[in-house]
Amino acid sequence: MIKIRPYLDQDWPLICCVHDRAQPAEFLGSCDLRAMTPLAHNPNANQICYVYDKFVACKGKTIVGFVAIDRNCIALLYIDPDYQNQGIGKRLLNLALKLIGSPAYTIVMAGNQRAIAFYKKAGFQEIGSFKSHVSGYPCRFIRLSRMLNSSLFDLKMINNFPI
Repeated sequence: MIKIRPYLDQDWPLICCVHDRAQPAEFLGSCDLRAMTPLAHNPNANQICYVYDKFVACKGKTIVGFVAIDRNCIALLYIDPDYQNQGIGKRLLNLALKLIGSPAYTIVMAGNQRAIAFYKKAGFQEIGSFKSHVSGYPCRFIRLSRMLNSSLFDLKMINNFPI
């Protein structure tokens, strides 16, 4: 059974592992894979670690996914590849949306079609795109936004698991 709980400081190395295992699929078709940076070496790691609100999805003592929220933005949402397509991302997203309210925003790499489809299924809409660089490599990003009452996801399901 997967449980979702608030992040604890000792979770940092474990969420870094989840991020690093999931990152290749995020970059594929979006950016040169040489641009990938382990989360622990990310220039924004300090902000991620100490500023964002974070929740982890656990199977026993193993962290299998996490979400990081910065005000009304879903900054990070990663699921370990071995645990994808089991509804864990949906549960983490529902929690984030319940906490954020409306509007909610996120940014994804333009080639990450799975993430784009995931967010669109949850009622997000593309509101723009931009070009930037990741570790010196060019990359294109999509901005997505979700307004209240636009989700097909059931926010009531958030009450079906302990926090």
